[in-house]
Amino acid sequence: MWKVFQADKSGDPVDIRVGLKDKPTLITEGLKTLDAHWRSSAITTAITTTVVEAIPNESILLTDLIIILSKKVAGGTIVVRFYDGTNTEVLFTLDAATDSFQFSHAFQGGLKGWKDADLQVVTDQATTVSVMVGYVHVSSKGTLNYAVWNAER
Repeated sequence: MWKVFQADKSGDPVDIRVGLKDKPTLITEGLKTLDAHWRSSAITTAITTTVVEAIPNESILLTDLIIILSKKVAGGTIVVRFYDGTNTEVLFTLDAATDSFQFSHAFQGGLKGWKDADLQVVTDQATTVSVMVGYVHVSSKGTLNYAVWNAER
């Protein structure tokens, strides 16, 4: 009996998993699909909410974002940002004063943060906001520190 497997240049086998019919199957799916996670948060006060926390020395790649504001608030804003404790980059600032809304976006190529940057939602007024985020954790090998990330974007 011969044992055969496909491997990369270093000898690590490619990803083979048990398929739907309990047979070994070579995985050809996109990495985002295989490793995707999601988190949601309901926000009702003026607060900074960490929706997705980065694993130490890794980064977050966003795949999807849904925000639903069901209660408008005079002068209110909703800010979606990456934050690592020192550096802040705002992705979106949404007006919560005009009307309730639904916002959704699929990041086709993904939107990757930098090393140790969490995804946060900041509300400056008490309102009713629901947030759902699709994401993938990126290993330290594929993660850049803020200065390099900022220079490359």
